[in-house]
Amino acid sequence: MTTPTRLDLRGIAEADVYLGDDLVAHLVRGPRDTISFDYIPDQHSADESVRERSVSWSLLRTDSYPVVTTGGAVPAFFAGLLPEGVRLGVVTSSTKTSADDHLTLLLAIGADTVGNVGVVPAGADRVRPIPMFDPERDTDFRAVFNKLVGSVDADPVGLAGVQPKVSAAIISAPTLTRSGPAILKLNSGHYPLLVENEHFFMSMAAACGLRVATTSLLHDADGRSALLVRRFDRDGPTCIAQEDACQVADIYPASKYRIKAETAIGTLADACAHGGGSRAAAALELLKTVVFSWLIGNGDLHGKNLSIYNPDGVWQPTPAYDLLCTQPYLRWRDPMALSLFGRANRLTRACFVDAGERLGLRPRATSRMIDSIVDAAQEWPVRCGDIGFDDRQTELLAHMLRTRIGSLE
Repeated sequence: MTTPTRLDLRGIAEADVYLGDDLVAHLVRGPRDTISFDYIPDQHSADESVRERSVSWSLLRTDSYPVVTTGGAVPAFFAGLLPEGVRLGVVTSSTKTSADDHLTLLLAIGADTVGNVGVVPAGADRVRPIPMFDPERDTDFRAVFNKLVGSVDADPVGLAGVQPKVSAAIISAPTLTRSGPAILKLNSGHYPLLVENEHFFMSMAAACGLRVATTSLLHDADGRSALLVRRFDRDGPTCIAQEDACQVADIYPASKYRIKAETAIGTLADACAHGGGSRAAAALELLKTVVFSWLIGNGDLHGKNLSIYNPDGVWQPTPAYDLLCTQPYLRWRDPMALSLFGRANRLTRACFVDAGERLGLRPRATSRMIDSIVDAAQEWPVRCGDIGFDDRQTELLAHMLRTRIGSLE
């Protein structure tokens, strides 16, 4: 059987669910817009954990099946694989369906999603799409942008990172470089210098001791900029299991701004502990991302931007991603998207140390983590001009960074 054309996906009643290269489950449309998820029997080796044989933390094989959802929705984990913002509009228009017809949308992009789970029409081969961007071939980013927003057939890949706030103006495209799979991010023109902004603060995060996705700033033949982000959920052809806080907590992406930062951190840290890792180490690293995001004025850190993965048999936080300053685009009044124990603004060192204690961390460990960020961040306010904002915006950004560095000292 061959994969149907994308306009036929609304009529597909059953989907195969792959875990890596193994067929492990099915999603089936039922009467009255129900969707049923169920595993097929597996022959597992004694050294494989339940999680290794399950598609997600929220759909472990030890639970009862089938799981039936209503209203056209798939289980929350699978909903978390769907694109958002501009790319969701592309997929819905290309498949001629609505945003709540989850299974059709999932079939359109499910062959290559974030992590190691794939979804294809039942009986179809799982053929991963050819990357639409080749850095050695495509020298016009405007043409790439037009292809990307024109049809899901040009970009049938499920990528996270396009959100309905400031970062909605960044459009993502899959690519394959000499260093491995990557994501190309493009400015859409609504907000200026977004890719330069993200590259600057991802570089600052690395200097402050955060593990971050590797980024490179590119320019096409006409000087238009793009950001190349290396995918950490891929190791050559191998897909690495990855889940964000919403997926692990078994909540839908619509709740990504309603989940509390402490809930996201605690949920992911608990999963790491059950997955062979250290709860304390995971909680500290995730809190470090929250501290840094507050320092740089990143109002777009939400439940889908905190994730864990399993690159070597031990679950741990992913490298940080989508770090940028949203303040210049929102009149310097953008609070944290997620509150931390009731606070979303005017956070201080004491607030973070207290949050760490509530999360089970020793005050000394949290203080050392904050000190490492503060020490490395001191030199970055004078470098804000590298982004390219006008003098006034650059001055305001540098002032904000100095003020927030001071509040963490």
